[in-house]
Amino acid sequence: MSIIGDVFGLTSIYERQVENIENDNFESWPENAIYGYFAGGAIPGASDRVDRIDFSNETTSTPGNELSQVRRQMAAVSTSSYGYFAYGLHGNPTLLNTVDRLDFSSETCSLPGSNLPQARRRLAAVQTESYGYFAGGLNIPPPLVNYDTVSRIDFSNETGSAPGNELSQGRYSLGPVQTNSYGYFAGGAPATKDTVDRIDFSNETVSQPGNELTQAKYYHGTSSNENYGYFAGGITPAGPAPDYLTTVERIDFSNETLTLPGNDLSVAKGMIDGVSSRFYGYFGGGYNTPPTSWYDTVERLEFSNETFSLPGNELSQARRDSMSVAGGASYRPKGSRTYGYFAGGDSGPLSGLDTINRIDFSNETVSQPGNELTQGRFGLAAISSSSYGYFGGGESDFNELDTIDRIDFSNETTSAPGNELTQVRSALAALSSNFYGYFGGGYISSPEDRVERIDFSNETLTLPGNELSQARNGLAAISSSSYGYFAGGYYNPPGTRVDTIDRIDFSNETTTVPGNELSQVRTLLSAVSSNSYGYFCGGYTPPGLYKRVDRIDFSNETTTEPGNELPQGRYDNAALSSNSYGYFGGGNIPPSAATAVINRIDFSSETFSAPGNNLPTAVDGLAGLSN
Repeated sequence: MSIIGDVFGLTSIYERQVENIENDNFESWPENAIYGYFAGGAIPGASDRVDRIDFSNETTSTPGNELSQVRRQMAAVSTSSYGYFAYGLHGNPTLLNTVDRLDFSSETCSLPGSNLPQARRRLAAVQTESYGYFAGGLNIPPPLVNYDTVSRIDFSNETGSAPGNELSQGRYSLGPVQTNSYGYFAGGAPATKDTVDRIDFSNETVSQPGNELTQAKYYHGTSSNENYGYFAGGITPAGPAPDYLTTVERIDFSNETLTLPGNDLSVAKGMIDGVSSRFYGYFGGGYNTPPTSWYDTVERLEFSNETFSLPGNELSQARRDSMSVAGGASYRPKGSRTYGYFAGGDSGPLSGLDTINRIDFSNETVSQPGNELTQGRFGLAAISSSSYGYFGGGESDFNELDTIDRIDFSNETTSAPGNELTQVRSALAALSSNFYGYFGGGYISSPEDRVERIDFSNETLTLPGNELSQARNGLAAISSSSYGYFAGGYYNPPGTRVDTIDRIDFSNETTTVPGNELSQVRTLLSAVSSNSYGYFCGGYTPPGLYKRVDRIDFSNETTTEPGNELPQGRYDNAALSSNSYGYFGGGNIPPSAATAVINRIDFSSETFSAPGNNLPTAVDGLAGLSN
């Protein structure tokens, strides 16, 4: 091995949600989105306003960019990169078939230029990873036309088409929810409906599963988690005047039955809109009469116990008929993490290994998929997009490297994509946002402060222009949904270790020092993260080896010691994360001996254990990533 410096050179519902996350039963659900966006609507005139809710703290704000035109009574779908607001009413009598696109990376709105078939309003939408589907709707009478049409937007090229399958009956103001396999369109008007239509995403056929809403309604808000879809509020006929509802009903995706779980909205209203984070559904805006009431309220549904509350933050303006998407996805791929990969390293004599070991998160067994790095290397760094893992830099035969190896998660083959780091270096660290990966620090003839970026869409590498606050190598890196953190390492003069934490803001790629530090200076540490916390573990610092664990709280960036330590001190090891655990593999333990042991931290309790399955050989200076 080589060290650069002076060392040798909840409830059953919640349980079902977690089970489905772990089993990857809801790939197209944006469980890691960090924001929800409410756009457009009536105030009572049409609006172009975009409001944002931050899922981490539930604050609401306006990012400052509006839709390209005012619109209401539209529908919306999203990918990991964009939100699409389609159709709707611009002004009476102007119907739209245009699409507004919200770029989650910059929060700017534009018109991509592709229109959808058949202008209409008051329709509903569901989506897969490849397509968005828009169903139902209404024209501007006379004559009155209630559409049964289903149209489709292809996310790969943003073109619209009509796949040819229709709802069981024409209707508007219906409510959409979805699983990974099906989309459901429930209720609607005219002659208020309790009908539920289902679209099968595998073949785009539409059918009726046979179960109906407990009460006919339209203009209700919806949200979904992995197990259930929720239909909140809405309007139903009651005598000569419409009746606005507080009731919430639930569809169980496992058997498609509909029930009333018993908890309702705080006030009766219709024309509301819903958006979902991993743990909550948020219902914003709405309308009721008499007396005429326009709402700016945001109500929160906690999925674990199905209770409603008011988090206290409101939309920037009272409105109805808005539409929402969840976006700004975190660095983690959608769905469950399936495998972790430990790659490279050194077992002597400083030549570098090309081996890849795989840990299966479902049973924690370790195996070798059979494909190797294109060259042996140690002191490398690793990051992952939703489709690929990238192993960059490192050292072999006393030569620092600038090459990058790529592992394709779909078939576990490895290749060299051809793009390289902007300079050779080893003992660097890496972290990811949803769109980019960042390699920071490292060593050539001295420590580096360089931060370079790989664009996951085309695998090009560039220098965004912002560096670490101090040159260092042997550091560790992790990401929250909004920021990346580089911590610890060696600094000049040689042998000086640091406790500094640098932060990179994914929204503008600026680097700053938030002001909270590690509990002790150290280098060759490793890091894992849950959704809420990052853990910097182990590392080397005189007078010896440490088991210490520092925790950074992503919500406020404070650092503390949770109190539990690594079962054995280690440094120069690899670390990777599943949904529930962090794993530390290989590394060095006293007296400077490489190890094959894998330790595990349980994110729910912050306790450490050894799962019992280890790497096949003792190794240090390796890297790890998760798919």
